[in-house]
Amino acid sequence: MKFWNMAWAVFPAAIALAACGGGGGGSTSQNQQPQFSRATAASAGGATVQNTANRSATNLPRFGSVTQSSNAGSVAGVTGDAASTSFNGRHVRLTIRRADGSRLSFNGATDRVASETYDAILPGHTFRGDAMLKETATSVSAALTYTNWNNADSNDYLAGGYWIHVEGSVSPPTVTGAEIGSFVDGPELRGTPTLRQTGTATYTGLAAGAYLYQSSQGTQLGEASGIATLQANFGTNTISGCIGCIGGVVVTGVAVDSAGRATDFLGVPVPARLRMGAAPIQSNGRFQARNVSLERDDARVTSSSGSWGGRFSTRPAQNGDPRLAGGTAGARWTESTGAQGVITSAWYAVKQ
Repeated sequence: MKFWNMAWAVFPAAIALAACGGGGGGSTSQNQQPQFSRATAASAGGATVQNTANRSATNLPRFGSVTQSSNAGSVAGVTGDAASTSFNGRHVRLTIRRADGSRLSFNGATDRVASETYDAILPGHTFRGDAMLKETATSVSAALTYTNWNNADSNDYLAGGYWIHVEGSVSPPTVTGAEIGSFVDGPELRGTPTLRQTGTATYTGLAAGAYLYQSSQGTQLGEASGIATLQANFGTNTISGCIGCIGGVVVTGVAVDSAGRATDFLGVPVPARLRMGAAPIQSNGRFQARNVSLERDDARVTSSSGSWGGRFSTRPAQNGDPRLAGGTAGARWTESTGAQGVITSAWYAVKQ
């Protein structure tokens, strides 16, 4: 599944600004306000966006739902934002309650600019991706939200995805702030699951997230997606996983060279994987750890770090194990050439 195929055409404002941190002229189709444009994206703010992305990858997730973002709370290194969703059978709402109490919200009924339906996660369900966009003269906010719901019961749904919010000015082109985060939420991830005391279980699903890659050739920003696999050991109360160990990852986005020229790319395979080291499973079904590493077969990674976490579903599979798990994962890395990358992603995995 190439999540970005659906949204790429409608995310240029957020992606262009975040990719290289600049702004330019233009107008929205609704209110003719100036908006950031790709043409002058390379002129300001790269360090701001890079630091924001790094924090989103290394901050531990916050629970309620599972939220991993660049905004830390009262505890350093721990996400302070809290993402939550609602679903009425047709439209999804996403609200991010920031650490300072302010809110960023997206409404699928009014902010959706594109959608696409995919193969369902579970039998009898529908799985849809929604691209949502909000623009003003001084900011752009974009979210990709993927919702899986039971066709017979809309209260049985799972939603996940990520968002980007950037603030700045058009003249002079300046970035004054940026936020990046990922989340997974749904009724079955809000309670305490029943976990057995022995044995193991395998979970398989998908992951997708925003990534930023900077090298001597320029900057890339877009989406990285891949297959997520997890292994739970209920005897030792640990879980570990990998994104991309099966099939690597696929990246789609925009590349901006050192001269500021932007080029789209679509569905490029990369022999890379995000390894999520063993995390302790708590009695409430939550887990998190600071032991994520990025590996590439086509480049030498000299350092990497990151955080991940998730929750088990309260709904059982046929054998009684949680039918799925969902969470977030992020990593930042440096390569021997000096190139640097960062990713923050959401994932789900179904009991096999």
